[in-house]
Amino acid sequence: MKVKVYPGFAKGNVKTPPSKSILHRAIICASLADGKSVIKNVNFSEDIKATINAFKRLGVKIEKMDNALSITGNGSLPFFGDENIDCKESGSTLRFLIPILCNTKGITLSGKHSLLKRPLSIYEDIFSRENILFEKEEDSIYIKGEIKPGNYKIPGNVSSQFISGLLFSLPLKDGDSKIEIIGDLESKKYVDLTIDVLKNFNININKKDNVYFIKGNQIYKPTNYSVEVDYSQLAFFAVAGIINGDVKISNASKNTLQPDSAIIDIIKKMGGKVFKERDSLRFVKSQTIGTKIDVSQCPDIGPILSILGGLSTGETEILNANRLRIKETDRLKATTEILSVLGVKTRINGDNYNIQGIENYNKATVDSYNDHRMAMSSAVAALRADGPIIIERAEAINKSYPNFFEDLQSLGIKIEYM
Repeated sequence: MKVKVYPGFAKGNVKTPPSKSILHRAIICASLADGKSVIKNVNFSEDIKATINAFKRLGVKIEKMDNALSITGNGSLPFFGDENIDCKESGSTLRFLIPILCNTKGITLSGKHSLLKRPLSIYEDIFSRENILFEKEEDSIYIKGEIKPGNYKIPGNVSSQFISGLLFSLPLKDGDSKIEIIGDLESKKYVDLTIDVLKNFNININKKDNVYFIKGNQIYKPTNYSVEVDYSQLAFFAVAGIINGDVKISNASKNTLQPDSAIIDIIKKMGGKVFKERDSLRFVKSQTIGTKIDVSQCPDIGPILSILGGLSTGETEILNANRLRIKETDRLKATTEILSVLGVKTRINGDNYNIQGIENYNKATVDSYNDHRMAMSSAVAALRADGPIIIERAEAINKSYPNFFEDLQSLGIKIEYM
């Protein structure tokens, strides 16, 4: 699908979707609990559907309600030895579930080719030491064996999803465990997010310095849980307001652990006008100034911050962007290529890249690289372009935010579906 987004001033109120990161975690915890949980404020993106369908495939009773889920687990997952869990294109589903689904009867996890190309070496190394079968094919992974309680050493420069996956699984084991992080932990706040959701379902993790201590024989308890707004999605409309608009975002959580909430402080640092109004945040058109932005703890907002940098005075430098290379696409490469098409000079220096700001973007046709965040970032760029921006493969937004274009239109932006 091609979508043409016209330049325009975005004005109005928008309610962005619930946090996909938190929602994955809540669904997992509720599925491992013995009894009924109700998860409120749910957005049924393709990634979330992948996690839901995985647990339904394993016998967990999950019922959809308007924007909520009723999840009834029995405290354990029944394995029959022939399950094939399709993770679609969801890295969270794959990496969170692998340790949980380790069992002696064996299980197959499949997904799109781009998903299975993403790094899994941490699990491969662990499974090799534990004598757990891990057979990786081009379109599937077969695992057979069981993760045991014990001591695990994980390098800090890998995806936090590996650590979270172990934190879901190890509390159920018959014995205590600990996870020691070697070096600085990137995306640390995502692990904090996991620990916070686990606590709501009666699972407690203790941390001291760079070590996580996990008591064994813990029991997930059902609970009712409401998911807060997703700051990685809020970021698109925040930048839309700053570059050419007056956008109010309702129900923004004030005391959030989401690492992407860094978008607020970064916008302020660049001179953007941000106002707090009761339970809302308001973003008003501002002339922003280029700065240095470290995205090691918030890689998902790297692309949209780059769009802001492209319209800021002077130079913006995106630092520690190595994690952008191993997402749905190489986002570091894709971001700089899109900016180039839009008329911006960029320079890549290892895991960093520099953006030289301009007044307005060129009208252009860009590819989404079949990546939801690249599609949405390009749409926001159109607000301050010399003409419309056509986005190819725009259906990529369904991965995380199916109603994105409708929400952008609600702010007065003209969009044509081609």
